[in-house]
Amino acid sequence: MTAIPQTAPGKLISAASEQVRVSVLCNKIQADVVLPLDVPIAALTPKLVKLTLDDADAQSGASDDPFANEAKHNVWVLSRFDDSTPLSPAGTLRDADITEGTLLRLTARRALTPPTLHDDVVDAAARLNKSGHPAWDAAAARWMTFLGVHLASAVWVYFLLADVFAANRAAMVGLSLAVASVLTGAATLAHRSYQQPDAATALGWAVLPIAAAVAWVGLHGLGGYGWAAGCAVMVALSVMLLRIIGTGHWGYLAVGTAFGLTGISVTTWTAGLRADLAGAGLASVATLGCLAVHKLDVRRSRVHASRHHSASDDVTIPPGAEHIWADLRAATLTRSAIYTGLAVSAGLGTLAVLGSTAALRWPALIFALSCAAALGLYSRRPVTAEEKSGLVIPAAAVAVLSCSQAHAASPPMPLIAWLVLLTTTMVVVLIGLNTPARKLRAWPKTVSAYLTYLITAALIPLAIWVVGGYERLGIR
Repeated sequence: MTAIPQTAPGKLISAASEQVRVSVLCNKIQADVVLPLDVPIAALTPKLVKLTLDDADAQSGASDDPFANEAKHNVWVLSRFDDSTPLSPAGTLRDADITEGTLLRLTARRALTPPTLHDDVVDAAARLNKSGHPAWDAAAARWMTFLGVHLASAVWVYFLLADVFAANRAAMVGLSLAVASVLTGAATLAHRSYQQPDAATALGWAVLPIAAAVAWVGLHGLGGYGWAAGCAVMVALSVMLLRIIGTGHWGYLAVGTAFGLTGISVTTWTAGLRADLAGAGLASVATLGCLAVHKLDVRRSRVHASRHHSASDDVTIPPGAEHIWADLRAATLTRSAIYTGLAVSAGLGTLAVLGSTAALRWPALIFALSCAAALGLYSRRPVTAEEKSGLVIPAAAVAVLSCSQAHAASPPMPLIAWLVLLTTTMVVVLIGLNTPARKLRAWPKTVSAYLTYLITAALIPLAIWVVGGYERLGIR
């Protein structure tokens, strides 16, 4: 009879490895982490890299393209802070005598790798171009494509307006209309079928300069009413493109606003109004109209809410965060487009005032510079960069064009124009420097607020001065 000996009670051992708290320094990031002692360092290194790298380095190093990081043959090694010798990847922290509170350094070293062999020349060129120019990615290629489309549109405008092709202008008009139709169809397909709003916007906006050139070629021979008809055609085309394509409303709204106001001014001029009076009226109305843009309720949420309520009266689904953000973004772009259209119209009005006489007069120059200053000061009210740029860029263009015309006038207008440009440049530089002293931040806001009030109040009297209203009243 065999006796089975009783087994002695065994000691329970935890499956989890012992841990130690260390500090890991990588670039300018220091992280205090708890690491297991008995896990190979090669398994810990990738986790430490993800943990200690900042977001910029992580995003620049990560890419979905397998060829993007081919030239970056870097190997991350772990070492002590006071010793550059890397720890063995096959070993553990216990083998390296890492104790509590040890400071470690995580560095990237260049690995010795053999040259890559490619199957053919095309594959080699693609890989080397990707590795040698990491900034060239899909987004950069798209922007270059959009730029090429607009350059091609500018070439068609040159073909239509240049006297070199005057003999074949009818054929050029037909080809331009065909190109515009193709661009419109491609933009509609890109947005409606492939959900690519950026491509649809670029293709749709490229139609506008071609259409404007075609309208000029066909209607400029009819005089002022032909120009007004061309402006009406551009307004109708902007509305039609927005309805057909369904995206890119910033460009269509800005173009429609500018051509609409300009068409009204051209119509009044053709009806018998003086050029300086029509231009001063356009510039004054457009400039002062910028004050009312921020009060416009351009949000689409109420329209969408009413549609949903009419469709289902019993169930109301609240809009999500993405829908609210899209509405806010659309409202910002709408205000920016209106600002841009009004500012461009004001610039065209000031150019009409400046060119109404053979010799530049002081009232015209002062009025033009006042409109430019008003547009620049009105940019303090908007918050977003899109709205500010819609006012600042046309204001700078009006100021530069006014001063350039003053350089050819009689003295002392050239000197005054030079001083205005110099002062404007210094103000822009001071604003760009953004002095950190708090005492210097209060007085520019106060001064600009007073200047905005004074220029706004003086704009109508200056317009009356330009058109000679005070002389007719006997005031000199």
